[in-house]
Amino acid sequence: MKLKKKKNDEELNFWQPAADMFSALMLILMLVILLLGLYLVQIPENREIDPYLGDADHGGWDGDYDPTPTPTVYWDNGGGWGGGHTPEPTASPSPTPTATPTPTPTPDHSGSGKGPGDAPDEGMKAAVYVMLVDAETDRTIKEPNVTFELYGENDALQILNTYYPERLTFRTYETTEAGTFYFPEKLPSGTYTLHELTEATGYDIAPNQEFVLDQIYDWPDPYVVRVPVYPSRNVIRVQMTDAETGMPVPGGSFEIIAKENVITDDGTLRYRVGQTVGEIVCDENGYGVSDEVYLGDYILRQRDIPEYYASYDQEIEVSVEKKASVQPILNSVPNERTKINLSLTDELYENRGIEGATFLVFTGNGSTEPLEIRTDSSGRFTLDSLNKGITYRIRQTESTGSYRPDRDDRTVNIRLDGRIDGEAETELSVTNRMIRVNIGITDEFSNVQIPGVNLALYNAYDELVRTWTTSGTTQQFTDLEEGSYYIIKDGETEEQYKITVRDTAEVQEINIHSTYILQYLMIGAGLILAIGLIILIIVVIRRRRKKRAS
Repeated sequence: MKLKKKKNDEELNFWQPAADMFSALMLILMLVILLLGLYLVQIPENREIDPYLGDADHGGWDGDYDPTPTPTVYWDNGGGWGGGHTPEPTASPSPTPTATPTPTPTPDHSGSGKGPGDAPDEGMKAAVYVMLVDAETDRTIKEPNVTFELYGENDALQILNTYYPERLTFRTYETTEAGTFYFPEKLPSGTYTLHELTEATGYDIAPNQEFVLDQIYDWPDPYVVRVPVYPSRNVIRVQMTDAETGMPVPGGSFEIIAKENVITDDGTLRYRVGQTVGEIVCDENGYGVSDEVYLGDYILRQRDIPEYYASYDQEIEVSVEKKASVQPILNSVPNERTKINLSLTDELYENRGIEGATFLVFTGNGSTEPLEIRTDSSGRFTLDSLNKGITYRIRQTESTGSYRPDRDDRTVNIRLDGRIDGEAETELSVTNRMIRVNIGITDEFSNVQIPGVNLALYNAYDELVRTWTTSGTTQQFTDLEEGSYYIIKDGETEEQYKITVRDTAEVQEINIHSTYILQYLMIGAGLILAIGLIILIIVVIRRRRKKRAS
């Protein structure tokens, strides 16, 4: 070792040896870690070389662990079935609900049971053939790429291998298009568990499938494991609400009808198009949920209608999908309440509602006590507690003010579906008439209302109706019955002005004409005399002044 000589003016560094020693230790530690990593890559996780083909490294799997599936390695069939090829038998094995030894037709490329892919046999081993089947029909589900893991005793993940033309390691196993697969090598005797990682389309995840190998099975006659999976189902949820208020509507039910043929992946027709497959009955809160049905498209059709409501005449299309972490879609069904809306207005002024008018509502044949109802400030009322299959009669009995009630019956029939002529509600319009008469007196020359005239109105029975003094405008009457009347002016009973009041909604203008010619002449003569007298006085005064001046 070459020592560095210290210069005279250089300070001694006591930390340099320690830094050099630390750097050397770090290099040694990195080398050890690298060698350990290379070692771990070459051996199973349990750090023991597996003397028997197909034994597991102990991953500690339990039923709650969901390992990430490792992509399956594909290889060619260069040798016997020990090489890992997945053949398809020409016929399915006989149905069995659990994994039991079942004879299977010889695969297309069967080997001797010890093909080029097999390691040397040590002890009793079995070739294993797995089939994915429908748990209800026991038919094979022909879907590829459904992935499984294999666990042995003590929940040890089984890692299988092929050795020809090179060694390949398998942690997961996938079905072929026939819905089946072989394990790439024979398995030693013992208890095994198949754990499904991915689901077949339209099916739930399979429960763990346990099987026991206690005999020798060769490739031509393998041990068959049938993995039953149940078709996915789900419920349909409905919430009935009031179309106007959005509040829940109690009661009611729906039929569930298949919109199309519902076929599961095993080829089984579950429901035919148009078939009624179930029902939904809503509770007092308007909520209903069906029994579980197969995945597919359906139509909801209302069967029972809530009380006082019209039927929901539209078909609701729903799609039943696989269960998820959230509940299925809630189908909201807005229901319209059956209503009779009545409006009472002035016959002449249609936008003027009549408040306080009285109506009677009779049900059926009138055996029950009629309902009395009055119009509100806008001249309207609404009946919304109507029973289905009943005919209602509505009759006005009283009006207000000088209006004449319309006593004709209005009939409304409520069908069994709660609709009125196909609609959820109907509008009834009723008008009341008021006879309006304007009476005045005018001059026959000027046609101008004359004020200050005393008038008296009598009916045809010589009964005084009213007296009044004119004010330069007509006097309106709204309480007159149709018929004949006469008017007396200024108490002059000898002269009667006859008038007729008609039953009409239009305003009737009645004016009597009075002749005042004599009055006009006298007034004119008086004015002339007054003017002449004034002129005469002026002339006399002037003459006198002239005389005095002369």
